[in-house]
Amino acid sequence: MAAIPVLAAAVVARRRQRRAKDAPAAQRRGRVVGVAASPPVMEPPTAAARVEAEAKPNKGYFPHRPTPLLDSLGDEGTHGLKAFSVEQLKEVAEEVRWQVLDAVSVTGGHLGAGLGVVELTVALHAVYDTPRDEIVWDVAHQCQPHKVLTGRRSDIYTLRQGGGLAGFAKRKESDYDAFGAGHSTTSISAAVGFETARNRLGKEGHSIAVIGDGAITGGMAWEAMNHAGGMRSKVLVILNDNGQVSLPTFYNKVTQPVGALSETLASTSVHDGRGMRMQDSLARLETSEGFQRGREFLKSASKSLLPEQLSSAAAKIDEYTRDFVKTVPFTGSGKGSRGELFEQLGFYYVGPIDGNNLETLVEVLANIKREHEEGLINKPVFLHIKTKKGHGYEPAQEASDKLHAVKPKFNMPKPPPNVEEAPQATGPPPLTKVFAESLVKEAEADDKIVAITAAMPGGTGIGIFEKRFGPERTFDVGIAEQHAVTFAGGLAAGGLKPFC
Repeated sequence: MAAIPVLAAAVVARRRQRRAKDAPAAQRRGRVVGVAASPPVMEPPTAAARVEAEAKPNKGYFPHRPTPLLDSLGDEGTHGLKAFSVEQLKEVAEEVRWQVLDAVSVTGGHLGAGLGVVELTVALHAVYDTPRDEIVWDVAHQCQPHKVLTGRRSDIYTLRQGGGLAGFAKRKESDYDAFGAGHSTTSISAAVGFETARNRLGKEGHSIAVIGDGAITGGMAWEAMNHAGGMRSKVLVILNDNGQVSLPTFYNKVTQPVGALSETLASTSVHDGRGMRMQDSLARLETSEGFQRGREFLKSASKSLLPEQLSSAAAKIDEYTRDFVKTVPFTGSGKGSRGELFEQLGFYYVGPIDGNNLETLVEVLANIKREHEEGLINKPVFLHIKTKKGHGYEPAQEASDKLHAVKPKFNMPKPPPNVEEAPQATGPPPLTKVFAESLVKEAEADDKIVAITAAMPGGTGIGIFEKRFGPERTFDVGIAEQHAVTFAGGLAAGGLKPFC
């Protein structure tokens, strides 16, 4: 009979958890966005809640390190970052990086891309007024540092676990997750939608799309940029160019980045210290208030003093001069700058800059935010940043895939070859492998069979097909599913037998 009260308490706790899970994130915290929260009503934990709390992991497999600044933020969100100096923000970034590494050593999952955007994440939340200002992550597996900073650190060891935090952005999980997105290329469309709705409703704020780690190759991103530039939407698009513009960069016999855009953006490297420092300085200048006011003065003067044709030519001179300064005089500094490409879509292009330099990021982001608010820039801004995938963790930086995704205990030493491991339970082979091997068997008998993947050779089994037949019969189109399907239609109409 003594077990009945404990059982009843557990049932009540579970019902409360289900109700809390179904409620909107803002309601769970007892507030509406933009309104001060009511003091929470504290209830003593039930027996079931105590058991659950004790069972939840709170440390991983990395050596412990103190995290005083993260500890001071608690799970209250990002507003405390605005009181920190740049030097303190740099320390916050190191603490966040350790926290991500330690958590993923327990849960496994995506790693390299998240490590590369730690500084960007800290800078965005320090400069912008989140969650009022929306940040849309794309591909959203870059958002583990964002989750650490936005009130979910205490649950970070439950990433990708049943009942735990999602591995991607999830609106029901937090007000800070402005838009639910996985894989991918939806961020710019969503940000333009947020900005348009804000203007229509007379609200203040900013909308930011962070797109990278393969997502920029999707056609939807270019459709959205075409629309944003045409309507002069004051969104900020940040390209996280981490050397893997299209995923994966290397696999089997594929030794070059996929697609022309990868080659176009590959010329500038964060490893070229002098070049990136030069670009950082140029970005600070071209986003400064004095520079923007000077541009506005010259534009007004040319319109009033010059005939219409010469005035239009003068406007082009500004664009071409900035592109020339970035790409010609400084060897290695701006060869990956493609200002004209994005300016022709109606954007004000800034970069490329060092996306792992927190001081530069804070200054440039603050400049862009201010000039959008003051009307000195009345168009969308495209900020091109160069990051190192896996930054701050040497094994990730040296790995061929930059530790894109890992298994739990990825940092633990493997047993020596002469040590026998416990036999693993065997089950049926994965469906992906069964499909791939069956496709290979069919393709050996029919040379018209070809295979297509949208940057997912491992997850779809197409990597097995490519290993057997090579890139001549295997097509990785990048994260561009719409193109992949229609491309397959063209192949079929042309007499081949595509599997997509």
